[in-house]
Amino acid sequence: MTAEINAIGGTATELPDGIQINPVDSLHGSTWHTYEDHRMATAGAIIGLRVPGIVIEDISVVSKTMPEFVSLWTNMLEQSA
Repeated sequence: MTAEINAIGGTATELPDGIQINPVDSLHGSTWHTYEDHRMATAGAIIGLRVPGIVIEDISVVSKTMPEFVSLWTNMLEQSA
């Protein structure tokens, strides 16, 4: 998670018991790597709501726990537009 946050211009540091994320105003789009982990794909999708240009490397990994995620997400975004 810290690698991906830092890759989009954030400042995140791993701690022994979690992550410290400091606020910044300069996040930018990039490929968000999922590491074959549905939680990373979901986190990237949520960050992409606020940061233009986030591209999820492999959104299909969400099918492990929520096969309908992509269609639900697409429908939600279409309704909010």
